[in-house]
Amino acid sequence: MFTSQTKSRLAGVAVCATLGIAVSAPLRADEAWEKLLRIQLEETHKCILSGTVFVREMPSGEGITYSGRAKCFDGRDFDFSQSKPHMKFDIKSCDPTVC
Repeated sequence: MFTSQTKSRLAGVAVCATLGIAVSAPLRADEAWEKLLRIQLEETHKCILSGTVFVREMPSGEGITYSGRAKCFDGRDFDFSQSKPHMKFDIKSCDPTVC
């Protein structure tokens, strides 16, 4: 049905299409609030942030504040919140008996 030359061309097109999709997909850049949270967790709690369980964005007169729960690579969880945009987070340990 297909010659070997046609098959190799089709394979080449498939590879190029796959690479094009992989290259064109934008990488997720950390937002400013997430960078601040990451730095603050490392400095104050020796926590390497592995991700967030949930995040709430709350509009305020000065911008957007964030609150949520952060997860460390070592399994610990911390609740975080901001009182004003671009300010340090209030971070509290989330013990299983509390959360």
